[in-house]
Amino acid sequence: MKSPERYIVSLVLLACVGLSLSGRAERRPDSLRRPSYLALNGTAGTVFGTNEFVQGNRRIPLYGSASVKYAFCSLGSDWKDIAYGMPYYGVGAYTAWFGRNDDLGRPFSLYLFQGATLSQLSRRVGLNYEWNLGMSANWKYYDPFDNPENVALGSSVNAHVGVNLYLKFYLSRRLDVHLGAGLTHFSNGSTRQPNHGMNMGGIFLEVAYNFNRDRVIEEFNPLAVPPRFVRRIDHDLLVNISVRQIDIDTTGTGLPSGYVDRKFNVYGLSYAAMYAPGYKYKYGLSFDLLYDESSGARMWRELNPADGNYYDRVKLAPFGKRLSLGISAKGEMVLPHYSIFANLGWNVLHGNKRDFRLYQVLGVKIYLKENLFGTFGIRATHFSQAQYLYWSLGYTIRGRRLGDRIRR
Repeated sequence: MKSPERYIVSLVLLACVGLSLSGRAERRPDSLRRPSYLALNGTAGTVFGTNEFVQGNRRIPLYGSASVKYAFCSLGSDWKDIAYGMPYYGVGAYTAWFGRNDDLGRPFSLYLFQGATLSQLSRRVGLNYEWNLGMSANWKYYDPFDNPENVALGSSVNAHVGVNLYLKFYLSRRLDVHLGAGLTHFSNGSTRQPNHGMNMGGIFLEVAYNFNRDRVIEEFNPLAVPPRFVRRIDHDLLVNISVRQIDIDTTGTGLPSGYVDRKFNVYGLSYAAMYAPGYKYKYGLSFDLLYDESSGARMWRELNPADGNYYDRVKLAPFGKRLSLGISAKGEMVLPHYSIFANLGWNVLHGNKRDFRLYQVLGVKIYLKENLFGTFGIRATHFSQAQYLYWSLGYTIRGRRLGDRIRR
């Protein structure tokens, strides 16, 4: 397995272990009898034409995928179940068909997923969300000889990120049907170029068979009212460390390819002021200082007169041109022990001219201690082009209280 693939596997597995450990305190001795479900998911959709590999005569107007999923559900006996929308957690196995086995392969992935109810529309219909995080494999990736047109994926192992919104129909004590839409992204986070990524959207139908749901009926406590929530402003401090590769313009460089196997370090500092109006959500502003070695870097091939051989050379830009300062709107969907977060930002100071000023971050925030957390996600530009894997440590300072009120 190549080094960037090991890097992706390690980070995704570490994120998964963190999620698993974060929920250990909530497990009950009778967990084997907890409500759960087994689901089959079928999706039909399109691959967005965000790069030349999936545009024009290579466009993929229709793809299909299938998943097998198993999840544990909330009982509704604890106030946290009520406050956080009866969350559920599980693991899934996924495969997709693009009709292009020769240059894309037949990928499969294993992923964690979590979801909850956003709104109970009626006794038998609920509006739910779900997110996925996992690792995919078996992609046919860029090779200058065997697969030179594939600028979407530079490695056979890639991160799998997805978000879904769906209606849940309660058909019977055992059966549910889920009907919804979702977005899916596959990339290696620019740990190996080329890496324009695969970006897909589709509609899905899911059939779920429930186990032990009688326990929800028996133990659900409508009087399990969440304690009075104290509105506040939290202050998050984050340190981000990552690596990335870039593609370059080879004109006048003597390089045979724009995909040079050179990793550049990326360091970031962020401060976010997050308003928490209730249990489920936080939102606020984030100030993001970024140091990116690849910003303005030049690469070329040069003859060394000492030994008569050619070598690839790299020259970094002046220090100031490696810095960017951005301001982003940040939102979190909060659950016990962790959150799903997203940033939408704009670089006010923009040292890295090769990337767009507009940037996005999507990831998981996992609390390791009461205030200490780690994050895993992807930072991108143009809503489709991954810049690097967003891996950080942070600390939350609980801020000023703004008054008491009950929020669910």
